Amino acid sequence: MFVEFEGKDVLVIGGGGVGTSRAKKFLKAKAKVKVFSLDFSDELKEISGRVELIRGDVKDTRKLEDFIKNSYLVVVALPFTDFNDKIVEIAKRYKTLVNLANDAKRTEVVIPFEGEFEGIRFAVTTEGKSGIVARRVKDTFLRALEEDEEIVSFLKAMDHLKRYMKGRNIPVQLRMKLYFAVSEDEKFRRLVRSGEVELAKEWAEKLVEDYVSGRRKIEIEGFEF
Repeated sequence: MFVEFEGKDVLVIGGGGVGTSRAKKFLKAKAKVKVFSLDFSDELKEISGRVELIRGDVKDTRKLEDFIKNSYLVVVALPFTDFNDKIVEIAKRYKTLVNLANDAKRTEVVIPFEGEFEGIRFAVTTEGKSGIVARRVKDTFLRALEEDEEIVSFLKAMDHLKRYMKGRNIPVQLRMKLYFAVSEDEKFRRLVRSGEVELAKEWAEKLVEDYVSGRRKIEIEGFEF
């Protein structure tokens, strides 16, 4: 599940390396980021104009609670787990989501390694087993997408098909059938494979009109409609 964080309040507890990394990640997502810590990394100090740095002790739960209750997500990026239970307890009280960067087994929210290529987004996690492996898997997926010349053409053609059918006000149940029917059509796939996206779009439109008018019957092996 992807959640858009633009404009959402994120509290990061811990100003070390992990806290810095998480703060930058949510800043990139255009969240309103606050970092609560006794000390802050040099990198956090450099971006203090875009990230609010709050000097405070995690032992001061009353002060911490004031920030947690106004946050959409709290990230615990401390090198110890001593205060996890208390932070989780406070967060539950205010229905604030929790990411425990120091305890992958107990975390409520997983923050994965993300990749994106030409509008295709994906996320990878090993659920705390190894960040190095998760990063390598992400890079492997990214290379596979970059080397697959057909997939981007396929995405562009299918995106056009979706917008075209919505523009024609074709009922959603029929659209679901037509997605499969068009995507499995031999000529459509041949045009996509050869990178002739505009011709693939035109052929997809013709197929839709043929199916809607009844000139063609929807027959897809392995699917029942």
